Amino acid sequence: MDSEYLSYLLKCPSCGRTMDVANQFLRVDQLSGRKTLERTLYCKQCNIKIRQYVQLHE
Repeated sequence: MDSEYLSYLLKCPSCGRTMDVANQFLRVDQLSGRKTLERTLYCKQCNIKIRQYVQLHE
């Protein structure tokens, strides 16, 4: 995983601060082998939650 890119995706779209990760897990498709990172982000400043899906490429 490219940690620099994933940390960029943690930024709140409203205020620009780093959001907290409420939960996170990795799904692997058995047929295609495609990996999808699913996580829920929470911004304490703006009080918003975002569900984010990131497809990872090797």
